Amino acid sequence: MTARILIVDDEEADRLLIQGILARAGYDTIVAPSGEAALRAYLDAGVDVVITDLQMPDVHGFELISILRDFTPRPALIAVSGTGPIQLYMAESLGAHWTLQKPLNPELLLDTVERALAERAANEERRSG
Repeated sequence: MTARILIVDDEEADRLLIQGILARAGYDTIVAPSGEAALRAYLDAGVDVVITDLQMPDVHGFELISILRDFTPRPALIAVSGTGPIQLYMAESLGAHWTLQKPLNPELLLDTVERALAERAANEERRSG
């Protein structure tokens, strides 16, 4: 089964860049331009990984992480930001599993997604086993 990844960013260029990198690697992607749209997409489609920008106009990435961390099954949460390490540290403290600084390095993005999926699979196996 192909992993489904939700990309949340209010900047269209950033959404398309991440989507292109992941699609070329064979992942099924869903994009959302806002936190509100991301919540709807998550509930409608179910996803394995959420990659969210932190600074957005409606529901910030911080709020999205806080909401999604309590879902079962919990998606792997990756926060991205171009504003600096303090924002990324805050995202980790709220429940993001991984953080990436913009501009994104495609190889690092793919490596992070692969690690996120592997850890999520291991956690699900422990819960069911």
